Amino acid sequence: MFANIYLNEVDQYVKNILHCKYYFRYLDDSVAMFKTKEEAKIALSKIREFLEKNLELELNEKTQIFKSKQGINFCGYKINPYRLKIRGRGKRKLKKKVKELKYKIRVGELDSKEAKKYLCGHFGYIKYADVKNLAEKLFEM
Repeated sequence: MFANIYLNEVDQYVKNILHCKYYFRYLDDSVAMFKTKEEAKIALSKIREFLEKNLELELNEKTQIFKSKQGINFCGYKINPYRLKIRGRGKRKLKKKVKELKYKIRVGELDSKEAKKYLCGHFGYIKYADVKNLAEKLFEM
């Protein structure tokens, strides 16, 4: 909640002053997309200056400019121009959880209805990603 209130100023600056059409933020992580690398460099410089001057914040060392075809890691997803995939770490975590739950069902520690409750968050997470093969493999759909 605090991040949304405090960082609202930078959100408004990026959208309304820099006129960035594709800007996304979740807590303190954000992504802004520009047509050219030069536009991105100029915007990054202006955002850095705005944060320091108005909010007394600094961007961390992870701040980078990427080509869109490289893909962007954001909120557990790998975002490419035409596809949204789950990052490797997220896939491994999901596979491990499903394997653990299947084992608990098999030995009678859990029934499938209870197991589904544990997976609801994961279902929401993979719902938007390009994971048809993964979902079919894990959940035998």
